[in-house]
Amino acid sequence: MNQQSSRFTNCKKFFVTIPVKPYVKRFIEVNYGFPADFSGNAGVSKLINRCLKKPDTRYDKKYEKGICTYTETLEIVISQDQFYRYGWEFSKTDIVAFGQEFEAAAKALMRTMVGVYHAIGLPINISIDKFQHRFGYDEDVWNYQTIKKDFYRNGTKYPVDFDDEIFKKIEHICLVNLYNTGTISKKGIKEYEAA
Repeated sequence: MNQQSSRFTNCKKFFVTIPVKPYVKRFIEVNYGFPADFSGNAGVSKLINRCLKKPDTRYDKKYEKGICTYTETLEIVISQDQFYRYGWEFSKTDIVAFGQEFEAAAKALMRTMVGVYHAIGLPINISIDKFQHRFGYDEDVWNYQTIKKDFYRNGTKYPVDFDDEIFKKIEHICLVNLYNTGTISKKGIKEYEAA
């Protein structure tokens, strides 16, 4: 009987519940599950331990009335030891710091994917729509205008020039193969590539 009750105690899950932005919640759920289990990520686990053990309250007064854009709730799995030793609450300053950590990661994903779609020739609006659809960031989670504004400010907008970067390399391969078969000369390669 004692063994069963101790096993049951070890199976209990403890949680920290914090507010986050909708797209941050989506990013965390996809990468760490729901509730979020950061035990496999040493950096985030260290941040959570620090937030519980030594709460930073430096900017709490700044966030006195709440954090209006943090409209979703995220549950984070913590150990029984953490729960009983340090508690289950983040300060407002730590909530914002935690959120910013994952905002940066989600924005890096968005900027990378929208940038790639745009680089291969899609217009920005279609690139953003494709990102939203493909990665599950619908309008309620991360709206189009917010993504567009961030991408125009911080994204990389380098369209690939297929004529210069891909077609010319393919043409060069073809010309070298034709030279190797004796169909054209070295002078011919230079002339064709200069045109």
